[in-house]
Amino acid sequence: MIGPQHAHAGLDGLVTGDAFGDSWFTRSDEPAEELWAAREPRPAPWPWTDDSAMAFVLFAHLTEHGEVRPGDLARQFAAEYRRDPGRKYGPSMHSVLRRVGEGEDWRAVTTGQFGGQGSYGNGAAMRVAPLGAWFRDDLAAAREQARLSALATHAHPEA
Repeated sequence: MIGPQHAHAGLDGLVTGDAFGDSWFTRSDEPAEELWAAREPRPAPWPWTDDSAMAFVLFAHLTEHGEVRPGDLARQFAAEYRRDPGRKYGPSMHSVLRRVGEGEDWRAVTTGQFGGQGSYGNGAAMRVAPLGAWFRDDLAAAREQARLSALATHAHPEA
C-alpha cells in the first residue's frame, strides 16, 4: 500500500535523528573534541532543523496531493521558511525561499543558483525519508517523486 502510515513513521525517525544529530554540532567557543570524547548527549530540548521543517511540509504535501507537485511544494517550502526562518537553513536556501515566497518563478530561482547550474547540496536528500516510505512499494515512483521533490529547491541533477 502506498500512503501515509509508513511515511509518518519515517518522519518520526527523521525528526528524531535530525534533533539528535544537530545536538552534536558545537560552537566555535566550545571544546569540541572534549565534548565529543565524553560521548554525552547535550541536555534536552534538542531543536530540529530546516531538514525536519521541510520534511513536515513534504509529508503534508503528499497527504494533500498523493504526489509531488514541484511548484506547489516550492511555494509551501517558502511559506514555512517565512513562518520560521531560524531553523538553520543553508545559506543559499535563504535566498531561494525568500525569492519564491516573494512570487518569483521557482524554476528560474532554483536553476539560477550557483552560476546557472542549480544547487546540488544535500537538503533534498535530508528531507526525503517520508517520501521514500510513502512510495515504498513502487521503486520507480519513489525515484521519480524524489526527483520532483528535489527540483522544488535543488535544480542540479546530483541533488
